[in-house]
Amino acid sequence: MTTSGALTFRAVDITNYYPVMKLEMVPGQEKFLDSNAWPLAEAVYVAGFTPEAVYLDEILIGLVSWGPYYPDYGYEKPPEKGSLIIDHIMIAAPFQGRGLGRRTTEMLVEKLRAEPDCRRIVLMVDPRNSVAEKLYLSLGFVRIGTTHEDDLIMAIDVMAKA
Repeated sequence: MTTSGALTFRAVDITNYYPVMKLEMVPGQEKFLDSNAWPLAEAVYVAGFTPEAVYLDEILIGLVSWGPYYPDYGYEKPPEKGSLIIDHIMIAAPFQGRGLGRRTTEMLVEKLRAEPDCRRIVLMVDPRNSVAEKLYLSLGFVRIGTTHEDDLIMAIDVMAKA
């Protein structure tokens, strides 16, 4: 199975939402990551959240979700100006260990950097998930705090746009 194909993000819609929800994680990852149903539901209720299916050529391999950053999940307040959050990155079990998680994360960071007014990209990671934390650190994210659930808050500053 090739991993050098084209990675693309596509809208989650009536044609692919069910296969997206059926993607399986590596056993044990559920302690670090919500099922794909969670970000799909969140996108319905939290303004600005965008789930996108991840494809390797024409094969569905995962799901990402991103949106405005609401510190402390304070959805009743306006989001933090200039900050976006990577809310969910999931690569299905058969495609892990091939560099696709890194490629997907790099592609998502570049996509968010291009968003108007984006000055910072934030994400949360379970501190026991050393593989994900190491990946994010290698991409330039730094630890900036912890959530009320003790997840690490990491962020990368986006250079001012010309």
